Amino acid sequence: VLVDMDAHCHMVDLKHFEETTDKPTWDKLLELSEECKRRKLKILFFNSTPQGGGVALMRHATIRLMRLLGVDCRWFVAKPNPDVFVITKRKFHNVFQGVTADEQYRLLKEDKDLWIEWCEQNFDNYWGEGKGVIDTADVIIMDDPQVSAIIPRIRKLNPAARIIYRSHIEIRSDLASVEGSMQHALWDFLWSGFISKTDLFISHPVAGFIPPRVPHAKVALMPAATDELDGLNKKMSAADLEYYRRVFNRCAEDQGSPGISADRPYVIQIARFDPAKGIPDVIQSYRIFREQLTAKGLESDQHPQLVICGHGSIDDPDGTVIYDQVMEMLAQSEYLPYAKDICVTRLPASDQLLCAILRSSFCALQLSHREGFEIKVTESLAKYKPVIAFRSGGIPLQIEDGKTGILIERGNTQGVADALTRLYTDNDYYQEFVNELRTKEQDSKRQQFFTPFQSVNWLYLATELAYKGNDAAIVKAQPQAEDIEGTYMGNGQTRNWNAKYVRQFWQGTA
Repeated sequence: VLVDMDAHCHMVDLKHFEETTDKPTWDKLLELSEECKRRKLKILFFNSTPQGGGVALMRHATIRLMRLLGVDCRWFVAKPNPDVFVITKRKFHNVFQGVTADEQYRLLKEDKDLWIEWCEQNFDNYWGEGKGVIDTADVIIMDDPQVSAIIPRIRKLNPAARIIYRSHIEIRSDLASVEGSMQHALWDFLWSGFISKTDLFISHPVAGFIPPRVPHAKVALMPAATDELDGLNKKMSAADLEYYRRVFNRCAEDQGSPGISADRPYVIQIARFDPAKGIPDVIQSYRIFREQLTAKGLESDQHPQLVICGHGSIDDPDGTVIYDQVMEMLAQSEYLPYAKDICVTRLPASDQLLCAILRSSFCALQLSHREGFEIKVTESLAKYKPVIAFRSGGIPLQIEDGKTGILIERGNTQGVADALTRLYTDNDYYQEFVNELRTKEQDSKRQQFFTPFQSVNWLYLATELAYKGNDAAIVKAQPQAEDIEGTYMGNGQTRNWNAKYVRQFWQGTA
């Protein structure tokens, strides 16, 4: 992936990252990057799409910073196949999250064959022997299962390459443990044939996300990250915000949706149009919220609007289906009185547009029913917006209930509406959240969710796992990854990660 037009588009300098990073983290980043350069380590990331979703956002930011540091770090994505993406989204992603129990989404032999063939074609055509990609790599990170069928081919072509599997989605380990379930069959197929051959399994820091059969000795934890300096988070002037409000309204008008008023506040949920994102609950909560405001005597022109928007993802075929379902819901009689104040828009791939719309909001919602670690929550909090969210996946690790946001039990739309009403009608209560989000303590806590801190995690893993620069005999003694409980390290020792945070190892607190 040619990030920033292969560096021809200059966005930031190293000093800008330094200015937004605490000194201990920055010093460690420089130390590890120097070691990578001295040992001439080559790090590769692989996934299925360069655009749409949190993984692609993180990889753009990671490559941008690694390039500025002079580290040889590259990112590769597969040539798309829409038929395969139906399998990886609906029969991998949605099944793992437990958002469907429909047996039509059980993985069949022909699905497996098509997926494996697609992965291997990409390997042979673009990354395999003689391509100067995998055959010269020292550390390879596989983001999620979409292209994990290439793992055995990597092992055969480059046995010395260390392979890390990074799991970003919520894998319902409870369902994957039930023999005969779709989740159990899917995980058994992916783990036995492919993922078990990796050296390390990185999970979001939620115990229920670690699937069965993955030994905790081989598991380390890492949250998702966003970037303070890219278009999603950069500071904007009042003129910028007004410009992007008008851009948003043009997009909304093109899709037959109401626009954002210049003189009314609004509540926002930014997310892909995905069955796990809880968009029907957002609309239901908003309806109850509006009814409560009316009961309190507020005229309708004093009521906030609702904005539901997000980018599409190249490897996600569900977007149009869910968008159509949302529009059908708004046409129902119980929602029709409020439809003129609900802006539902699929936006083009413009980070600044999302940034501006979020910055101008009153507060943010994240009513996902299934979630890994929601970057949009981090981005909202970093903009000092209180977040009302369901207790789903990794979200409770991001929000301090009653301090930086409000956590509600999944599906409790009445609770969401009550929280919205209090935030909107009690300014002192609302301001308590904003003041807390602006404290230095909260700024410090958010450091671990930004690119420099995340890059320290990756560089630490690369320097610890890579063989290059160590005794050649260590490579010859390498056991099969699936034959040991922990991880065979670059120095020849075996480490038990014990499902601890990666940061605990480089901070010396493991």
